[in-house]
Amino acid sequence: MKLANDEARAMKVEIDRTHGGAAPPGVLDFSASLNPLGPPPQARAAYHAAAALIARYPPPYPGDLAARLARRHRVAPDNIVMGNGSTQLIHLLARTLHPRRPFVAIPTFSEIANAMIVAGAPPGAMLASRERGFAIGIDQADRALERGADAIFIGRPNSPTGAMLSLGDAVEIAARCSSRGCWCVFDEAFIDFAGEDHSAIHLAAEDSRVIVLRSLTKMFAIAGLRLGYLVAGRAVARRLREAIEPWSVNVVAERVGDACLDVAEEFAAQSRALIAAERSRLCRAFASIEGLHGFASSANFLMLEVAENGRGISFARHLLARGIAVRDLRDLPGCGPGAYRVAIRLREENDRLIAAARTYFD
Repeated sequence: MKLANDEARAMKVEIDRTHGGAAPPGVLDFSASLNPLGPPPQARAAYHAAAALIARYPPPYPGDLAARLARRHRVAPDNIVMGNGSTQLIHLLARTLHPRRPFVAIPTFSEIANAMIVAGAPPGAMLASRERGFAIGIDQADRALERGADAIFIGRPNSPTGAMLSLGDAVEIAARCSSRGCWCVFDEAFIDFAGEDHSAIHLAAEDSRVIVLRSLTKMFAIAGLRLGYLVAGRAVARRLREAIEPWSVNVVAERVGDACLDVAEEFAAQSRALIAAERSRLCRAFASIEGLHGFASSANFLMLEVAENGRGISFARHLLARGIAVRDLRDLPGCGPGAYRVAIRLREENDRLIAAARTYFD
């Protein structure tokens, strides 16, 4: 996997709609980074109960759910914007705020760059390096600002790398962006796996140039329903709510989201404990395999670097032949051949991945 900082200045970030979660039937899917516990029982029950409501229109905007999230985060309901997953909200930002010189910390979730490109503003790249564990630093944000950035996007923790920009650095970058009139957008779709105390939501409620994206689909494993939200200053949030399509959140997603919040604290704590233990175990196992390196992660997945030269078959194809799907990152901007992301799953499933990975180097 070859990543070079001097390539960042000239790197062209192109549309990439290759995502995980599309494994063939019967294959153990490590490509989608969702909670291995699956949806909480209360969410499943709410899903089935909501079937009786599908003949009715939901409210054009889910104000009750937004108000509940506001109470959870100790912000005003006017700070919240609900959407059909955080991806819809990323595209909403692109077409509503009209950044002309956006910069994206890469490698990262490709829909951020996709949204900017569709809106006519191809992003510049803030390239995270292997040598720094793929962490983005204040110095890189400064360089983007010096190059005229009017919007900066950073994942916390970032996907696919798992690297976490510290809250202290997030505060500093947000302040520097605000002083330049630059939007500072933190994608916190996976922050639940690191812990709510790491979130930058309070910055968004206080600074009109800061926006924080959140997702309910990752922690609660409801990706098929699409449910996300963002937190922003009241004037900015109002502008975004006025621009979003009505009925973006359907009645089933609204009811399931409400049920997830009923058990959010206990379920998240249980999930974090499981994932932290399994993530540590996977890291130790991968470290014992020569030719395979796992990077430190604060999320429910690991980014891997695999020595594939001379083996005749890619790591992904080798695993797929053994009934396991992983996310191949070779075409994701900022990555290359030998880069993969694997989700943290349950112990027995992780053991299957470890065993299959070992056979690649036999």
